Amino acid sequence: FNSVLAHDEIDRLFDHKALTNWKRFTKDGEQEVGEIKRDEDGTICENLIIKGNNLLALHSLKKQFAGKVKLIYIDPPYNTGNDGFKYNDNFNHSTWLTFMKNRLEIARELLRDDGVIFVQCDDNEQAYLKVLMDDIFGRQNFVVNNVYKRRKTQANLTKHIAPIHEHIICFSKNIEQLILYNLPLKDDYIKKMYKNPDNDPRGLWRLAPLLRPANSKNREFELTMPNGRIIKGKWSCSEETFNQYIKNNLLYITEEGSPNKKIFLNDSKGQIPNSWLDEISTTEEASKEIEELFGSNDAFSYSKPEGIIKYIIQISTQPNDIVLDYHLGSGTTAAVAHKMGRQYIGVEQMDYIETIACERLRKVIQGEQGGISKSVNWQGGGDFIYFELAKWNETAKEKIFDCESLEELEAFFDE
Repeated sequence: FNSVLAHDEIDRLFDHKALTNWKRFTKDGEQEVGEIKRDEDGTICENLIIKGNNLLALHSLKKQFAGKVKLIYIDPPYNTGNDGFKYNDNFNHSTWLTFMKNRLEIARELLRDDGVIFVQCDDNEQAYLKVLMDDIFGRQNFVVNNVYKRRKTQANLTKHIAPIHEHIICFSKNIEQLILYNLPLKDDYIKKMYKNPDNDPRGLWRLAPLLRPANSKNREFELTMPNGRIIKGKWSCSEETFNQYIKNNLLYITEEGSPNKKIFLNDSKGQIPNSWLDEISTTEEASKEIEELFGSNDAFSYSKPEGIIKYIIQISTQPNDIVLDYHLGSGTTAAVAHKMGRQYIGVEQMDYIETIACERLRKVIQGEQGGISKSVNWQGGGDFIYFELAKWNETAKEKIFDCESLEELEAFFDE
């Protein structure tokens, strides 16, 4: 029985898989899947939620999605001893690294050449995970180790120093081709920095000083101001460019007499992301989001807030890009991707994929207004397909378990 019908799944990674229990969920409820939409290249362009072992699922996705995923975000078990990843202490650490290695290797194959992966973890394995990912993705393809402040307050339950942060390690498939995007300027920053004291018809603008510090490497020379005043200094532009600023009404002289260039809000390319994530969203907000969706924050432990996933999707993807999360959990990544108009693939093997993740996505389709909904003006709509990796020899195993006597077992053996 064990060697033929119920042997370890790892030796079947490259076998063809049977996919069962297909369902499509829309605003009108559950429907038959029927036709699967594909793009002009023949690639599936549907949102997919898959129940099954994520290592098997990743290998099953390879033929269809290799080299096509723009973003992978995962929040795997942290190997804390309290997260379900429990092994004998002598093997715990190496087993976790092997678990991660097997999945990261195939995940890399699914990424586009300009794609990126974010892996969230804490200090239990952060340093080892970075070295492991150096090996798999190439040290030269490391992008950043984001430090995410996950709590606004600290719980004084630790013996020494209270941890209030986690890490989100980011690697590219190919650093030379990596594409990331700037963030929109925040309203309070715009209000503080952008003015229009001269009623310029081009709108709000801010100052960019043209004079550089005396110890800068810029070349020193004289420039003549519009009022005839001559200033000698080190400048961030040439005399020719300076005269163009005057000609195009881009020069502004402050009350102190310092020349500046106008930088218009309409020309802003946004803000470059940085590695210190302290004003995005917290685990407390994640608990509130789960409570609003399911009536209790006990419905799912350790969920991630929608805000942090929005940030990651925002800086790494464009609408319709493919987002993959193969540790789907409560479905935060899929929910946020759905609201932001990205195609997504989520994988989870636990039974709560149907009661939590799928139910959450059904609420998203109906237009729920929690999480990031208001910030992206979410109105509902869209759909997703759910299916399962069929269990190996499941029918035969079930019939064997149903046998209640040796005679029944012999009869089934003959069958």
